Amino acid sequence: MNSGQQAVYLESATIEALRGAIDTLRKTSARSLMIFACEGDNWAIRELETYLRSLDLPVFGGIFPSIIHGSTLHRNGTLVIGFPLTLEVAVISRLRDQPGIDRQLRRLGKTLADCRSVFVLVDGLSTNLESFIESLFGVLGARAAVMGGGAGYLDLLQRPCLLSNQGVIVDSALLVALPMRVDRGIGHGWQMLSGPFLVTRSNGNVLEELNYRPAIEIYQQEVEAHSTSRFSQTDFFSISKTYPLGIESIDGDFLVRDPIKQVGGALICVGELPENATVYLLKGEASALVAAAAQAATSALAMRETRLRGVSAAPKAAIIFDCISRALFLDEGFSDELRAIERALPPMDCVVGALTIGEIVSSRSGLIELMNKSILVGLS
Repeated sequence: MNSGQQAVYLESATIEALRGAIDTLRKTSARSLMIFACEGDNWAIRELETYLRSLDLPVFGGIFPSIIHGSTLHRNGTLVIGFPLTLEVAVISRLRDQPGIDRQLRRLGKTLADCRSVFVLVDGLSTNLESFIESLFGVLGARAAVMGGGAGYLDLLQRPCLLSNQGVIVDSALLVALPMRVDRGIGHGWQMLSGPFLVTRSNGNVLEELNYRPAIEIYQQEVEAHSTSRFSQTDFFSISKTYPLGIESIDGDFLVRDPIKQVGGALICVGELPENATVYLLKGEASALVAAAAQAATSALAMRETRLRGVSAAPKAAIIFDCISRALFLDEGFSDELRAIERALPPMDCVVGALTIGEIVSSRSGLIELMNKSILVGLS
């Protein structure tokens, strides 16, 4: 994020429209590009790849379920954001290959050495995200602010979704080294309903057992005991979007984990649930989620004021990563969340964002964490 960035919103998903927007941004001194595209536009991927590879500017971005421009949610269209700096963009490929992740990150020591923030975009459906984040923290530590989220498709089928000078890629991460500090706020608003339960068996993001019983049995029992929902009568995700799981974090808050489908007796989640972790069943109320979004914006402002020690410097730009499952839960009320953020922030030159599959952020403790069902607001 940079005070000189400018955004162009395209209604048309064509290479001609994209080229026109980029030409416009070049004339305003854009030297790097961020592109957020909606999956609903059904880009011709091969044609888009060819064009991205031809660009002589650094480019990074992704394809998301929806994008945010100002206080408006768009289910179609593309945002092209120009930066007046030549940013270094690194591609970490094959996230499923842990030794490969470590080797690639070690080679980035010089690139990441002097940056003040790192913008991270990942394939939100990669299976090794927690390990990637742990390895990233091993390289960065707590010295750089980290913020980002997961690209991907609402049907939760993994396919190429990250945009770079290499084309449209899958099972990868993009790291963008930023010379400025991005101040961050995060919130979720989900509240404890029941628990705790012990994770007695898991495999990455596959939760197999709770309290030595099949995870689906405990989950279904607890949800049905606290609601009128019945899994025998309703699609799984229609219920689970209201009842996530939470791991108590060292900050005293919950790391929210989103069960997205059932396979046999197991729950497939976005994000890992390690064995021997203590988890809780959470519940959402629309008013609490909207309030948490406003608080995320307020927290980012407070972080900025503390960092600048009272120097008056209003932020010029904001970026929002808001979990897609929050939008599905809030439905028509999602506009209330965006308006709450807008009211909490001063007027800005540029406000952009996306609905993501997982959110990534440096927590108050300095750790880099993978979040679900959460909202991030970044300011610069």
